[in-house]
Amino acid sequence: MNTRLSKSRFQKGLQCERALWLSAHEPAAAGPITESKQWIFDQGTEVGRLAHGLFPGGVEVTEDYRHQAQAVSTTTRLVSEGVSVLYEPAFLYDDVLVRVDALVRAGEFWDLYEVKSSSKLKPENVTDAAVQTYVLEGAGLRVGRSYVVHLDTSYVYQGGEYDVTKLFAAEDVTEDVRSFMPTIPGLLASFRAMLEGPEPELRVGAHCRKPYECDFIDRCHAFFPAVHPITNLPYLSERSLHALLDIGVTSIREIPDSFSQLTTNQAETVSVVKKGEPLVRSAELAEALGGLQWPVYHLDFETINPALPLWVGTRPYEVIPFQYSIHVHHEDGSYEHREYLHTEGTDPRRALTERMLADLGEAGSVTHYTGYEVRILEGLALALPDLAKGITSVRKRLFDLEPVIGTYTKHPDACGRTSIKYVLPAWCPDMSYSGLAIADGQTASVRYVKAVRGLVERDVAEQTYADLIEYCGLDTLAMVRLLETLRVLAV
Repeated sequence: MNTRLSKSRFQKGLQCERALWLSAHEPAAAGPITESKQWIFDQGTEVGRLAHGLFPGGVEVTEDYRHQAQAVSTTTRLVSEGVSVLYEPAFLYDDVLVRVDALVRAGEFWDLYEVKSSSKLKPENVTDAAVQTYVLEGAGLRVGRSYVVHLDTSYVYQGGEYDVTKLFAAEDVTEDVRSFMPTIPGLLASFRAMLEGPEPELRVGAHCRKPYECDFIDRCHAFFPAVHPITNLPYLSERSLHALLDIGVTSIREIPDSFSQLTTNQAETVSVVKKGEPLVRSAELAEALGGLQWPVYHLDFETINPALPLWVGTRPYEVIPFQYSIHVHHEDGSYEHREYLHTEGTDPRRALTERMLADLGEAGSVTHYTGYEVRILEGLALALPDLAKGITSVRKRLFDLEPVIGTYTKHPDACGRTSIKYVLPAWCPDMSYSGLAIADGQTASVRYVKAVRGLVERDVAEQTYADLIEYCGLDTLAMVRLLETLRVLAV
């Protein structure tokens, strides 16, 4: 059992002491690192490497996490030798180990730089920099300024190597760091005392997902029933969650009729789940669907938003569509499928948009699910001004199915949630995303980037493209089936 604190464990303790205890005593209870989460880690590593270019001529401390004592020794030697820029130096003080992204000598002082692959400064970045500053000063260094470096989304990639002076923005957080530092010794003492005792009794709540989704969320949520847990109620506040737990309620079916801390939508969901029968406002549903113009074109995009822009003219985290699926749905219930997947490795937007405009024709409602497609079309119009007129015409034909389903129907199996991943198997039980090789948008994005960047073998890339076509196609086929179901319910 390793109970030594590090900057990452310190951050974990600030979010949830129970998670810190589990990381030390039961690390195997952590959930698996998903492909999407690993990709985020990999992007962070790549961003960190690029940030070294802001401080050229430095020396990297290369010993990894398995050789931390040697890393501290190497750091001490390099500092004593007068090296003025260090990458990944290691310091130990008060039995807290930290690795600093970049440390730059500034006269008699050292400036500390914490590099993040995010697009803005976040509160948790300040406490991260603060514990590092605390350890460095305790180890004998004089820290002048503390900075958080993050990606600058105003940077426009011009091709070739990234211009790191424009790719990154450095924010001076020294004042906030100094304000927080006096609390660190007390927090460390509290964490250590907690680690010496039994597993803390800390209830689940907002901290399970903020600022990061906890590695132990499945472990701590295991007491909820698999079907209709109260956590499935849409937008359930922490106050209401705890009030229900206080009276021993973990299932939606168990919520007393007298419980008053629910919104109208939540109370209606509880009623539907308890009765086990769908709720349909047929007249209002019929009126809403009456605005559809046939044939209906069901549209869905798949997108990427890489931390580091891939194509000239794009920015960090800019959302770029690379695929669409369209099901052309006729009033008699028949339909045909149209699709586009960009596999060239070039900026997909122009080719995708030109093909999309042709496939959507000039008349008929264009249905989508949530406002995401609206934002994608807005982005395409800005990026391709010569095609903006056609894109604007498409936007005028848009019809969002999600609020129609959410407002005029409720199915007990969906628990009031309106995500297509919930409502599709509820209303169309013969259809589901389970079993697909790609079953969510994050996995789709990661695998597409790996394929077009040549990070996987050709046969793997080809299989990825086939899996993407199947996944995106199911999204629009789902809208066909849901709309047909709604038409029956509206009678």
